[in-house]
Amino acid sequence: MSDKLEILKMVESSKITVEEGLQMIEALELTEKIEEEIKESINSQQIDDTIVREADDIEKELNEMSEKAFKTFDVSLTTCKLNVERSNVEEVTIELMDDKTRTFITKPEWLHLNESNNTISIKESRVTNLTDIFDFFKSGNTMLNSVFINVKIPMETIIDKGRFSNVSGSLSLIGLKGVDIEAKSVSGKVYGTDLKAKVIQLKSTSGSVIADSVKAGKCYLKTISGKIKCIGDLYYLECKSVSGAIDIACNAQLNKVHASSISGRISINVTEPESYNLYLESISGNIETNGFAVINKSNSGKRSVSIDNRSDIKNISVSTISGKISIDKL
Repeated sequence: MSDKLEILKMVESSKITVEEGLQMIEALELTEKIEEEIKESINSQQIDDTIVREADDIEKELNEMSEKAFKTFDVSLTTCKLNVERSNVEEVTIELMDDKTRTFITKPEWLHLNESNNTISIKESRVTNLTDIFDFFKSGNTMLNSVFINVKIPMETIIDKGRFSNVSGSLSLIGLKGVDIEAKSVSGKVYGTDLKAKVIQLKSTSGSVIADSVKAGKCYLKTISGKIKCIGDLYYLECKSVSGAIDIACNAQLNKVHASSISGRISINVTEPESYNLYLESISGNIETNGFAVINKSNSGKRSVSIDNRSDIKNISVSTISGKISIDKL
């Protein structure tokens, strides 16, 4: 789903006004232009072989843990809250609770649970298409029959491919190990902690995206108005936000960072900031390098940093319109 479509959905559901939506779309187009300029300035660099090898090493490590422990998750929800975590259980356990009282409930007829051929499927069928979703939220039914779904998986379970999606409910993933993990919500918070995977993707339109103590070859975090927070051992990291703040804290394994925002603050803390090539640009916001680089300022007020002689593989590129950019030592 494109950023523009997500913004249109927010307009349709009255989360933002038409005018605000148009401003956000215009801002998106402007930041995309800035990103293209930055990509050109670093010769359109791709993810290097080192990152790919490191990501493959993670997958190899997961494969060696247990050849029979792989599971695939296919989860599609509208309003239910979901928590998935590794636990001391012998088999996959799904608990259904009232979201307000956290008392156990029987399975509603509109909630479908299925496990077959190592695939676990959880589907909410109260709405079937985009029009149904709009009508559902406008009717006020979102406060009715709210269910908290708690999924416990055995400690040895490896997620081969995990797809977790939600409209308004939050998504929480704790302690999962896998090859490819993706969680996205329109207005709910997306939270992942102690995750280990070859690829991690966490996305939300208006909710916050939190990746805490994660390890991955490639990690993609994205939101429009929520905040992004990332702490972990990563090799390639990409963060995108429109108005939410972005906070990144990673160790020396981090090779490449791409971060962009329209008006949100972007703060990047790494173990050795002096060892990275830096490509920073802000149209009207401030840039603080805390002594690790010299800031260039044009007559129009645009600030930028361009340093490309520090490393063959380690790069940090950041773009923003009016947000503040900060680079510092972890």
